[in-house]
Amino acid sequence: MLGGEKKMGGATDGGHKAPQERGALDPLLTRPRSSSTVLCAVLGTLMLACSLAVYFLSVRTLFGQEFDQVVWNGFYSLFSKRAPYLMFLPNLFTTEGFIISLICAIGLAGFVCAAVRKKFGLLLQMALFAIAAGAASTLWKHLAHRPDLISRVQVVNTSPSGHSTAMLIACLLLLMGAGPAARAWIAAGDWILASILGISLVVERWHRPSDVVTAFFFVSAVGLYSMAFTRKSCMDDPGKRRSRPWLQVLCTLMTILSVFGIAYGFYLVFQLAPGVGFDAMWIQGPACLASCILISSTAMLGIALFGIMRQLTASPLSPVGLIGPPPRPRSQRRRRREEEEKRKQRIKIG
Repeated sequence: MLGGEKKMGGATDGGHKAPQERGALDPLLTRPRSSSTVLCAVLGTLMLACSLAVYFLSVRTLFGQEFDQVVWNGFYSLFSKRAPYLMFLPNLFTTEGFIISLICAIGLAGFVCAAVRKKFGLLLQMALFAIAAGAASTLWKHLAHRPDLISRVQVVNTSPSGHSTAMLIACLLLLMGAGPAARAWIAAGDWILASILGISLVVERWHRPSDVVTAFFFVSAVGLYSMAFTRKSCMDDPGKRRSRPWLQVLCTLMTILSVFGIAYGFYLVFQLAPGVGFDAMWIQGPACLASCILISSTAMLGIALFGIMRQLTASPLSPVGLIGPPPRPRSQRRRRREEEEKRKQRIKIG
C-alpha cells in the first residue's frame, strides 16, 4: 500500500509538472528546428555572395560601369515618354521628407506589432537586425572607394544605396513583427513598396541600378542571418501555430518568379554587351527594362525567402505547438462550485 501510495503520488506530481516541463518534452517550443537554422545561414550566405558579386561586376569592371552609365543617362527621358502617367511615383518616392517618413512609419509599425503581441525578445532581435544591417551598409558605402574607369577620375561611392537599404530594413521589420495571419499580405505590400522605391531612385538619378540591387541582396542576407538566432521569445505562441497556405503559396510563387526574373534580367544584360561599349542608342530601352526587372526581382526574392524562413523559425509545427499546452486540472474550489450548481439543479428539477 505504501508503495502504491508513493507511486500514485509520483504520478500525481508528474502530472502537475507536465505543463512546466513541456519545453523539455518538445524542444520545438523553445527553438526552431536545426535544419531551419542551417537553412537560414545557407540562404544568407548565398544572398551575401550575390551582393558581393553584383558590387564587384558593376563597380570594379569597365562593362559594369558603362552599363550603369547607359541607364543613368537614358532612364528618366525614356520613362517620362513611355509612362508619363506614372511619373508621379518617382517624384513622390524621391521626395526626402516623404520617403523618410514612410520608412520610419513602416519600421515603427513592425515594432508596435511586436510590442502589442508582447514579444520582447523579438523586439531585441528586430533592433539588432536593423542596427547591424544599417551600420554594415553605411560602413561598406563610405569605406569602399569607387574608381571611375570611364573618365579615370575618383568619384564618391554610392553602392549600396542607403535609401534602398533603409526601405528594405523597414519592410522586413514589419514582416518580423506582424502576426502569422498577416504575413502573406505584408510580404506582397513590402515587395511593391521596395520595387517602386528602387526604380524611382534610378529614374530620378539618385542611384545607379547596381546600387539598389546590391543593397537589396545585402539587407536580405543580414535578415536571413538574424532568423538563425530565433529562440523561444521570438517565436509564435504554442496553440496559435498553423500552416499558412496563403503565405506558403505566395512566397513559393514569389521565389520562383524572382529567380526567373533575375535570370532573364542578366540574359538581357548579356545580350546588350556588344552595344554597351559603343554607347549605342538602341540599347537604352532594353537596358532600362533589364534594370527594372533586376531591381524588382531582387526585392521579391529577398522578401520571399525572408517570409519563408520567418514562418519556419517562428512556427515550427509539432503536436504541442498545434494543440497548445495540456489543460490545467480543475481546482478544488471550482469542483465544489460545479458540484453545488449541479445539486441545486437536481433540487429544482425534483
